[in-house]
Amino acid sequence: MKELRLTIFLSLIFSIFTASISAQAGMYDRKVPNGRYLFETLLDAGVPREPLDLVFRLFDYNQGRIPNTSFAVIVDYTLPSTTKRLYFMNFNTGVVEKFYVSHGIKSGVIETRNFSNLLDSWKSSIGFYYAKGTYKSQKNGLSLYLDGIDRSNNQARARNIVLHGAKYVSDEFIAQNGRLGWSEGCFAVDLNVLQYLINNLQNGSIIFSYHKDLLQYSRQYPIEQSLMGQEQIPPGVNLNRTPGEGGGAQVPQFLDPYSTPQLISPLDY
Repeated sequence: MKELRLTIFLSLIFSIFTASISAQAGMYDRKVPNGRYLFETLLDAGVPREPLDLVFRLFDYNQGRIPNTSFAVIVDYTLPSTTKRLYFMNFNTGVVEKFYVSHGIKSGVIETRNFSNLLDSWKSSIGFYYAKGTYKSQKNGLSLYLDGIDRSNNQARARNIVLHGAKYVSDEFIAQNGRLGWSEGCFAVDLNVLQYLINNLQNGSIIFSYHKDLLQYSRQYPIEQSLMGQEQIPPGVNLNRTPGEGGGAQVPQFLDPYSTPQLISPLDY
């Protein structure tokens, strides 16, 4: 009887120890149901390596601080707006879905060439965002609160930067205008996928705004970043702002002003 109790006790201790090790395992050790490593699976699905590595490092630096470890987003602003450049990543399955996403009016026509952390700049910002909580705007409808956690985007709340849906983010708009619609710096997405994205991101998740040629520059000069030269715009592209573009809605104050954890960013230097 004593031996049986000892065996049960040791089994219980081993289970707790194993669970503890599993809970502390880093993102790079995480696997998908088929046994493959999550990192390699996401790379094979087309997610660019540099931002993916930075996202994994962010999670590893902040174990226990980020509530949502099932989903995250990378927006690759290296790509033109006519490309589906929002990578919605499922960390449980390794599945990646790609969607259109806008950039700021003054960030470029089709390319995202100019970034800023300044008020009223109407530009997108590079860096990590913490997403938690929603509200309804008269102009933009259901929207997801965002807080910038890097020096290059830490004015996001003051700038009213959120994720919301917009009619100007669609294949139809691209066909009519030769480009995707512009926001005032917000992440505007297709109305058809808005609810899906918000449902999976609203409980404390990460969105990473990335540009491969300006990421390093944003670490050294976090206020504004721009590519050299002029954007080459194809003939027939509409250069004028259309009705409804730009968002511009006032964002109500967060219900919980302390809801954003203090996160360590791999962009810190």
